[in-house]
Amino acid sequence: MNEFFSLLNKPIFITLVTLLVGGYLFSWLTERRAKKDKIREKAIQFLEEVGNDLNSILSLTYGRIRTGNFEIAKDSPIEEKRSGLFTKRFNVRIRSKAYLGSDEFWQEYERLTFEIDRIIRLIGSLSKGYDLTKVKMKIKAKKKRFEEDWPFEGKPFTSKYEPPSNELEEWNHMIWIRAVGLVSSTLQAILK
Repeated sequence: MNEFFSLLNKPIFITLVTLLVGGYLFSWLTERRAKKDKIREKAIQFLEEVGNDLNSILSLTYGRIRTGNFEIAKDSPIEEKRSGLFTKRFNVRIRSKAYLGSDEFWQEYERLTFEIDRIIRLIGSLSKGYDLTKVKMKIKAKKKRFEEDWPFEGKPFTSKYEPPSNELEEWNHMIWIRAVGLVSSTLQAILK
């Protein structure tokens, strides 16, 4: 038994065991880090994709509002992008859980999707003629509900356009600023 302990105390044996354990730990840590880096890379690509989708539809919405063109055809780009947001809901939910480990991101994405749907549907309804007073009251109520559901600190935005474009632009800005906040805060959390 003493021979066994004397063998264990030999510098060559201690060095060999240290190298084996150290090599194993190093390869395990390297593999773990590579996996985390790959997930982080996928998460960044995912956020970029979601951000591009939200930005493209909100940009189209701004364009409609600012030009006063409330006619939205069934095959228009804005309508295609609106339905695309709904189509991607499942994908966003799964990837949010896989890459971000979060339910909050996909839940906020869904809130944005439904709010974008509301504003686009309201814009489309204005192409058939409208009572300006009722439309302004309706938009103000929707803005108030959205603000209560998703409070956001920041500088208030005031549109320079004539009604109802001014109310619509302010509502669209509320959606846009929350979309930017969601994507950028999630990205910052990933990069930490």
